[in-house]
Amino acid sequence: MQIYKSGPDLGEMTDKFRQIPFLKAFGDRYLQEILNASRMIIYEPDDLIIPEGAFGDRLYVLISGRVRVVKQKNPVASLDQVGDLFGELAALGDETRTASVFATTTTWCLEFNSGLLKKLPATDRDACYALLYRHIAEVVAGRLKKTTDELVLAARELEVTRRKLAELRRNSGRESWDDELDLAINQLRRTKEKLALLGRTPAEAPTQPDTPPESP
Repeated sequence: MQIYKSGPDLGEMTDKFRQIPFLKAFGDRYLQEILNASRMIIYEPDDLIIPEGAFGDRLYVLISGRVRVVKQKNPVASLDQVGDLFGELAALGDETRTASVFATTTTWCLEFNSGLLKKLPATDRDACYALLYRHIAEVVAGRLKKTTDELVLAARELEVTRRKLAELRRNSGRESWDDELDLAINQLRRTKEKLALLGRTPAEAPTQPDTPPESP
């Protein structure tokens, strides 16, 4: 890991950052404040960027390179698009990291410390936090939609498999196969419905009955 530049020194690179989605959301007025609360870090292949289980208060913007996300030693995602965000929930407060993130290639990241925004005048501080939270909400909503779409596809594939096993059951009497698969399909459907609700605004959600840039 090597710190390339930090704080005000990043200001001279403003033009390179303007087109990155996360930074573009702040516009020219607040971009400098975001850069002042950031530092550019270079990671080498296999460097650990975020450790699973640790507390964190920084989020990261991928500037170039590629990272892999690992949960309980199992790879779950790979990010390689300029502007990809990770560790974003830390900006909402100190959070236990739910996965580890490693550099796959030589990777440049902008590390942002949202806590430094508290030093801004109240008006600027509130505006920056509002823009920050809105962008994080958009990122989370997009990932929920992708997860929901994947669950729908998985449920369809399981349904096809269930039908094939049903044919085998009729010929072999192995009813337990079909029963176990039915349980898996129903679980997927319930999870999909919950994720779909999370992606809606309160007005869209159904009423429930009352119950107890370029590389540097």
